[in-house]
Amino acid sequence: MKKYFLILPVIVLGWASCQPSGNTDRQAAVSSGHSEGAADHALTQNPDVFPVLSVADTSHDFGTVRQGDIVEYSFKFKNTGKKDLIITYASSTCGCTVPDYPKKPVKPGEEGFITVSFNSADKTGHQEKPIFILANTQPPQTNLKITAEVVKK
Repeated sequence: MKKYFLILPVIVLGWASCQPSGNTDRQAAVSSGHSEGAADHALTQNPDVFPVLSVADTSHDFGTVRQGDIVEYSFKFKNTGKKDLIITYASSTCGCTVPDYPKKPVKPGEEGFITVSFNSADKTGHQEKPIFILANTQPPQTNLKITAEVVKK
């Protein structure tokens, strides 16, 4: 009897994983003769379905910065999709790099700024910091980067 209780969940999970997911856009693209990769690409590039976070320059080089300086740069972006763009979160891998982003939805056609502050205290040499932006886009993550060469005072 114990064997049946152990096997039953496996059968149910296997059956459930074979059921349609309800993703009609992907199913339509696949059934029309496109490969699944093409369907993903079509969804990614479709500004009618998702907002589009278009950033002119995804990286910025501060050049030479003196140790202890705090420098800022504003990445200009535009919502080139047809849906409201909602940035839900922005972060970096280090507490020395702090992004600030619009908290309100960015309407189609509107522009905005993601301002990144870099604190060079206790840093020396080449610094490269990624910034991760999460939004209701497809794919949901946009990556930005700042670099600087930090020299001692």
